[in-house]
Amino acid sequence: MGGPLASGFGSGSRGAYFRVMRLLFLVTVLLAALIAVPVGVEARAKPSVTVTRVVPLTVKGSGFVAGERVRVVVRVPRVHRKIVKAGRRGRFLVIFRVATAKCTTIEVLATGNRGSRAIATVPPTCGS
Repeated sequence: MGGPLASGFGSGSRGAYFRVMRLLFLVTVLLAALIAVPVGVEARAKPSVTVTRVVPLTVKGSGFVAGERVRVVVRVPRVHRKIVKAGRRGRFLVIFRVATAKCTTIEVLATGNRGSRAIATVPPTCGS
């Protein structure tokens, strides 16, 4: 019995089957490509700043865009500013020659000209 139900497909529908399968394959490849793109974009680390030394006040930054101009603002309690350029790997090191007391909160804000931004706060080290 060679009817349409015996083979699962009607006569002449073999071409339609392959067209549908090709379309499903293309849709799958397209979805995989769309899913893979954000993963590569988000692979860059989130910008961060760290106070590595208090005397002299040393600030390290990482995760910034390579070559980005970064404005670093430090409040201890007076405000001090410097502009540095992130290296090829998005890192920088800046030293502020300022006096800091033990019982002073240190606040750091680093803002890049390409949208990167990081904040850090170092609590006072005096006894509570």
